[in-house]
Amino acid sequence: MKAGSPTKETENRASARRALVIAYYFPPLGGAGVQRTLKFVKYLPEFGWRATVVSTRSRAYGTSDASLVAEIPAGTRVVRAPAVPAARWLAIALGKLGLPRLRAWAVWPDGGLGWMPSAFLAGWREIRRERPDVIYSSSAPYGGHLAALALRRLSGVPWVADFRDEWASNPHLVRQPRLLTHLSRRGERAITREAERIVVAADYFDLAGAPPSDTRRATITNGVDPADVPDGGGSPPEDRFRLTFVGTLYGPIDAAPVMEALARLVADGSIDPHAFELRVVGNVWIEGFAPPDGIPLSATGYVSHEHAIDEMRRSTALLLHVPEASLAPSGKIFEYLAVERPVLCVTHPDNLAARLVQRWDAGTVAPPHDRDAVADALRSMYERWSAGRLAPPSGTRRRVLAEYSRRELTRRLAEVLDSATTGSRPA
Repeated sequence: MKAGSPTKETENRASARRALVIAYYFPPLGGAGVQRTLKFVKYLPEFGWRATVVSTRSRAYGTSDASLVAEIPAGTRVVRAPAVPAARWLAIALGKLGLPRLRAWAVWPDGGLGWMPSAFLAGWREIRRERPDVIYSSSAPYGGHLAALALRRLSGVPWVADFRDEWASNPHLVRQPRLLTHLSRRGERAITREAERIVVAADYFDLAGAPPSDTRRATITNGVDPADVPDGGGSPPEDRFRLTFVGTLYGPIDAAPVMEALARLVADGSIDPHAFELRVVGNVWIEGFAPPDGIPLSATGYVSHEHAIDEMRRSTALLLHVPEASLAPSGKIFEYLAVERPVLCVTHPDNLAARLVQRWDAGTVAPPHDRDAVADALRSMYERWSAGRLAPPSGTRRRVLAEYSRRELTRRLAEVLDSATTGSRPA
C-alpha cells in the first residue's frame, strides 16, 4: 500500500451513510435499556452506516457499566447531553407525601422531559456540523422521540422512531390520570405521523396513528449477541438448586408469584430451604422489599453485563417474570436461551418468551395469576433436580442465535434506514 493511501476501513467509514442516534440509554450507562441501541450501533458499520449518538451523562442514571464502552465502534462520536433531574426529585418528594396523581403529572411522559431540551440542542448542533442522512431515536424515555420530532420538523432530515416499549398503551401506566393517557396518545400520534419509518420491538404494540397494518412499521425484536455468550462457561452448584432472576425488581416486576409459591413449598416440606437458593442478580427498587419468611434469597445488586451472563451460567434454572397484563417478552429471555439453562417462565401464555420456551422445550411455563400452576412448575423443576433428571435444554443456543442474532437484527434495521432515506416503503 502506498504511503498516505487510505486503508479499506477508512474508505468504508468515509463512504458510509450517517445516522444521528438519539438514545438516553447508552454506555457507560448500564441496564437492559442500553443493549438494544448499543448493539445496533455496534453492527451498523457492517451494513454501510455509522452513527453519531446523542446520549446523557453517566451520572444522570443510577447504574453504569463501563465495560460496555469497549463495544462502541472506533470513531463513533458520542455527545453527552445533560439531563435535569427535577422531575425525578419532584416525583420522589410527591411519592413520600402520598400524592400519586400529582407524582404522575411530575414524571409525564416518563421522567424524560428533563433531558429533552439538551438532547434537542445537541442534536441540532450535530445536524449543522455534519448533516446526517437519517435521525434514529429510541424510547423510553419518550422525551427522546419528542426531541427527534422537533429536529425532524426543523431540519427535514428523515426520521426513524424505535419503540422498545409501548407508550400510551403501556400496561405499566394504566393507573395514570386519564388526561395524561390522552396527552400520551396525542404525543404518540404526532410521532407516528411525522416519522418516515416506525420500528417496534414486538408486533402487538398498539401505537396511535400506526396500526400493525401500517406499511411504515417494522418489527425488530430484541436479541442476543454471540460475542456475549461464547460456548461453555461456568457451572451451577451441586449442593443446591439455584433459581436466578437477572434484572431489576421494581413495581409490578416483583417476582411475587414465585416468592409466594416458594414460601408455600418450603412450608409444606416440598422444598428443602437448605438445598435451595433464590438469587436476584440486579437492583431491587421496591420500597420496603422483604421476601416471605423462610425463603433463602441472595441478591448481588447491579453487576456488569458480562458478570450477569456468568451468573446465568452458574444457575440451575433461570426465572423470567412478566406480569400477566404485559406481553413484553423481556430481552433477557434470548440470553437465557443462549446459555442453555432451564427457564421457569412466569408470563402470559401468549408472551413470546413463553412461546419460545414451549416450542424449544427449554423449561416450564406458568401464568402469573395461577398460583397453583406456579407452585407446581417450581416443585416439578426442584424434584427433577433432586432426582438428577433436570437436564439443560439442548440446542437452544443454536436456535436463538439463528433467529435472534444482534447482527442479523441490525441488518434489518439498516434496511429500514435505507428505505427511510430513499422514501420507499415495503409492499
